[in-house]
Amino acid sequence: MSERKKSNLIPVIHRLVTDENGENYWFNGCAKYVMECLGEKDYDYWFFAGITGDLFTQHFARNISKYDAVSTYRRKENSAEFIEELFKKCGYDATYVSNQELRNNRELYLDRLISYIDQSVPVIAGRRDSVFVGYEDYGKTLLYITGNSAIPESILLEKEIYEEADEMEGWTFVGAKKTNRPLVEIYREAVIEIPKNMCVNTESYCFGPDAFSEWAKDIESGRFDVMKAEEFDTWAHYTNYVCVLATNGCCCHNFLRRAQELNPDFVFLEEISAKYHRMAEIWGGEGSQNEADSLEALGGGFNITLKTLQDQEQRKKIAAKIRECAEVAEDILRVWKSGLEGIKEARH
Repeated sequence: MSERKKSNLIPVIHRLVTDENGENYWFNGCAKYVMECLGEKDYDYWFFAGITGDLFTQHFARNISKYDAVSTYRRKENSAEFIEELFKKCGYDATYVSNQELRNNRELYLDRLISYIDQSVPVIAGRRDSVFVGYEDYGKTLLYITGNSAIPESILLEKEIYEEADEMEGWTFVGAKKTNRPLVEIYREAVIEIPKNMCVNTESYCFGPDAFSEWAKDIESGRFDVMKAEEFDTWAHYTNYVCVLATNGCCCHNFLRRAQELNPDFVFLEEISAKYHRMAEIWGGEGSQNEADSLEALGGGFNITLKTLQDQEQRKKIAAKIRECAEVAEDILRVWKSGLEGIKEARH
C-alpha cells in the first residue's frame, strides 16, 4: 500500500436526499450518491427507492422500532446479502464489511476506505445512513455526509469502529462494474419482485396490507391509554408509518411510469398508480386531494398527539381510515399479481 495522504475530500459534495421532495428513505440516497460518483446517471434516488421496494411497501413493527423502510428490515437481517444483491442488479460488485470485521482488520479496511476516497468514490456507512466522503489526519478522522446536510461532519475512526453498533452499521464498498445491464431488465425484474415484499409477515414485523391492519389494531389496543406523555415517542410509535404512507402514495408514480415506458406490456401499472393516488387521498396531506375525513383532517396524520390516541372515539375513526388503506393495499396486490400472471400467460 502506498503512503497515505494526510487528508482528502472527494469533489462531489452535496446533500444525500431532499426531504421536501419526498426523499425520505436515506439509504437509497446513499446508494444513489455512490452511483453518481461512479458516473451512473440512471441510478438515481427514485430508482433505488423503487428496486428496493421501499417506495411501494408499508411496514409495521410489532415493537418500538426506528426502522424507516422495508430495506432497513432486510439490512438488519442480512446486510451482506442485501447489499451484494442490490448492487449486483446494477451490474456492480459490492462488499459489506461488518463492524466486527472492521475491528479485526482495522488497518486493512481503513487503507481500502482511503483508497476509495482518493479515487473520488464514497463508502457507505450503515451508521446514520451516511457516506464517507473524506478523511483527515491520515485516516484517524473520517468525514461523512448524511441526510439533508451538504456539510461534511467528522467522526474519529476509534468511535466509528468501536462504538456499540448493530448488524447493519458496517461499511459498504461498491467495487468494479461487471456487467452492463439494460434498464429495461432491471425495471422489469423490480416490478416482478415488488409484490413479494407486500406478503411478508413475521413475528417481529409485517409489510403491505398486513402492516396497515396491524397498525390499526395497535391504535385500538389500549396501550396508549396508560402511556405517559414523556413515554410517547411520536416517530417510533406513529408518524414513522404516516411518513411511509404519505411518501409512497405521492411519490411512486414516476417509477411506475418509467417501468411502463420501458416495458409497454405492463399496462396494469396504470391501475396500480391510481390506487396509490387513492392512498394519498386517504392520508390527506399537502400534495394530495384533501378529504374531509382524511387522516390529517382527523388528527391522525403528522399532527397526531397522545391525547388523540387516548380518545376512544377519535382513534376509532383513525383506525377505520387506516383499514381503508389496508383494503387499497389488498387491491394493489391483487391487481399486481393478476397483471403479472396475465403477461406470463400471454408469453406462453
